Amino acid sequence: MPATGINPIPDCQLTSVFGLLELLKDRGGREDGYKIARDLQFNFSDLLKVMKTAEILGFVSTPDGDVVIEPLGQKCVESDVNQRKLIVRERLKQLGLFAYFMRLLHGQENRSLQKELVLEHLAMLLPNEPPEKLFSTIVNWGRFAELFGYNKDEDRFYLDQE
Repeated sequence: MPATGINPIPDCQLTSVFGLLELLKDRGGREDGYKIARDLQFNFSDLLKVMKTAEILGFVSTPDGDVVIEPLGQKCVESDVNQRKLIVRERLKQLGLFAYFMRLLHGQENRSLQKELVLEHLAMLLPNEPPEKLFSTIVNWGRFAELFGYNKDEDRFYLDQE
C-alpha cells in the first residue's frame, strides 16, 4: 500500500506531453483520444500514458474519452522552454512522490542520496511498481524541471540548487 498521497507516475517522456498539448492547441483544445491515436498511428496504450501524465500535471482532463486542454496546459503550450520548466517544476513539487524525495533530500547534509537508497525507498513506497523504471522517470522529469539531478558516475541522486 503506497504512503498517503504518494502515487506511481507513468513511464512517459515530457516531450510527448508537450506534443499532445501542441496537437490539442491546433485542434481547438479538444479531441477524441482514439482519433488522436489513429491520426498519429500511435498505440493507444502508449497514448494513454501520455494522457495520464498530462492529466497528473494538470494540463488536460479526459472526460468521456476526449482529451481537453486545461488552462494550465494552454499556458504551458504558449510558453517558451524556460517557462515550461518553471510550470512543470511547480507541478512536480505538488506531487506526493516528488515532494517526498524533496523532503528526504533536504534532510541530507549534501542534499543527495545514493541511487540504491532511492530504489529502496521506491520499493517500500510503491511495492507494485518497478523501482528502476520509476527512478528513471523521476530523474527525467526532475532534470527537465531542474528539480533533481543524477550523477551516473557516482550513482548519486541530488536536489538541484534552488
